[in-house]
Amino acid sequence: MFSKNQPSPSTPPRKPVETAKKPGMSSRAKAPSSTPSILSRDLVVTGEISTDGDVQIEGRLEGNVKATTLTIGEQGSVNGKIIAGTVLIRGKVTGKIDANTIEMTETANVMADLVQDHLTIANGAFFDGKCSRKTKPAGTIPTPSKPQ
Repeated sequence: MFSKNQPSPSTPPRKPVETAKKPGMSSRAKAPSSTPSILSRDLVVTGEISTDGDVQIEGRLEGNVKATTLTIGEQGSVNGKIIAGTVLIRGKVTGKIDANTIEMTETANVMADLVQDHLTIANGAFFDGKCSRKTKPAGTIPTPSKPQ
């Protein structure tokens, strides 16, 4: 009654479908995301969000998020670790942020440790935490060694 359907002896075996690739494209090519996934203002999520796309949080996230681009709206809040390429903060973040670019607008309220390459903090934004760069800037001056 609930068994797998076996191909009948008269049915030829199926061949895998091959897709045509454009020169220079990887097999895991992705279409660019045109619209972000949005957590609306009245939504509270407890758990983790992980995507290769963009996320916009207008509600509250109690947990970690990993995305290509993360936007936190003025009424939005995240309590957890953020890993993203770009993070735009208009609301509240508590935890840790690891991103290439972090931008805090004048309405941002951030109590987090940051690891980033590019940081913008607008006049009026609240920030309490530690900042460190992912990479050392080009042309850094070497630290002199102490004489013995």
